[in-house]
Amino acid sequence: MGETTYSVEIVVPEDADSERAGEVVEIEVGEEEYVLAAARNEGLWLPADCQQGWCTTCAAELLEGEVDQSDAKRYYEVDDDEDMTLICTAKPRSDLRIRSHQHREMLEHRAEYDKPPGKSKLG
Repeated sequence: MGETTYSVEIVVPEDADSERAGEVVEIEVGEEEYVLAAARNEGLWLPADCQQGWCTTCAAELLEGEVDQSDAKRYYEVDDDEDMTLICTAKPRSDLRIRSHQHREMLEHRAEYDKPPGKSKLG
């Protein structure tokens, strides 16, 4: 019996610092795979730093679908409420549509709720 896989559509914003800016990239991601690793394996280089769900560099907006974020070192209920996800530690639980390159938006969101790294990283 094989692993369940999900279709993940990644919207790379027009203004993203990426060779793929403005593209929509569709990949398949296994239920035990992280979205970031699967994207990189398919040649889509998305921003990330710690890859532990801590620094928020990999933040993305979850436009559709559900993820398991339980492996993230620092992920809050308010992040889930605002449909923000940390793709370095996000495992799909359904087909997904996400908007990548949302680090700045995540910092502003965290600052609004007085959660780290929020205010400490905003200049």
